[in-house]
Amino acid sequence: MIISYIKFLFQKYNSSKFIKKGKCNRCGNCCRNILLYTEKNLPIINEEQFENVKKWDKHFNNFYISGKSEKGALLFTCKEIDENNRCKVYFFRGLGCRLYPKIDSNFLINGGKPLDGCGYYFEPDKSFKDYLKKNQ
Repeated sequence: MIISYIKFLFQKYNSSKFIKKGKCNRCGNCCRNILLYTEKNLPIINEEQFENVKKWDKHFNNFYISGKSEKGALLFTCKEIDENNRCKVYFFRGLGCRLYPKIDSNFLINGGKPLDGCGYYFEPDKSFKDYLKKNQ
């Protein structure tokens, strides 16, 4: 177990880090077709779960169900986006909105990327050659 933990720390220390670049294009895609998660970090898959999470976090009241993903999770749209893709409560928006798109190495390593039309993109902080040099 200790060896596994040491391996984890070594990989975490030596893993690629990403930098967020670009800027918001004001396309509004990040405010639509949103996956929301339960307190157990699982995607919300039915209306009952959605009603339960609204009880423990009032910010979930800012969304309505707008569809289903290919994998069966509910998709949501923010109630605060206007017809010009502008946030009606921009200065009071939640942390998730402020951090979008959040850099998550596992998400990026597994092929994740910002939504289509998004002006943000991610790049590794170093080239592959630089990482090779570090481990020699």
